[in-house]
Amino acid sequence: MPGRLFLTVVLPFVALCAVGLWLTRPASPPPLSSAPSPAPAAPPSARPPPRASPDRPPPPEPSPRQVPLPQALPFTLPEAEPQILASEGPVDREALRGAIQQVVPLMRQCFEDTLGRYRGPQSVTLKFTLAGDGPVGRFQGGEVVETTLQDPMLLACFVDSLLDVQFPPPRRGGQVTVAYPFRFEPAPEAGR
Repeated sequence: MPGRLFLTVVLPFVALCAVGLWLTRPASPPPLSSAPSPAPAAPPSARPPPRASPDRPPPPEPSPRQVPLPQALPFTLPEAEPQILASEGPVDREALRGAIQQVVPLMRQCFEDTLGRYRGPQSVTLKFTLAGDGPVGRFQGGEVVETTLQDPMLLACFVDSLLDVQFPPPRRGGQVTVAYPFRFEPAPEAGR
């Protein structure tokens, strides 16, 4: 039996260790080579060397009439009435409306990025606080209150868009907490 044990256990173990050592060996350094020998000189030819082609001017830029304009967006974002949930001080409705209009392009961009995934009208209602922060106004504490969109990345984009916007602070000061519905409605198709 001891000979059989040697053949079935020890010999395969030693062979596996040898293969493992061979596979994990450090790479051998590249061989030192002497300086490269110069290329043999080409025999002189009867033909003159080829001349470089004359520089061609780049093609002209297309005129504005030739540049295709991006297609109109296939959805609209109609203005809605903000629902005031709480306020400290007087509420300047014009400042509130102007601040919301500052964030609409960012909301539109967020929704455009997912355009192919959602058909029909969609909406997201966000709750946020509008506050004057020194010389600028900012949105604070954005959160999703209600939505028809079940895409966490899209909803995060909407909330982040709120936090990225700056606008003139409300003239009368104070802060106001608002719920605002952003509705994305399909645009009427041309020709209907």
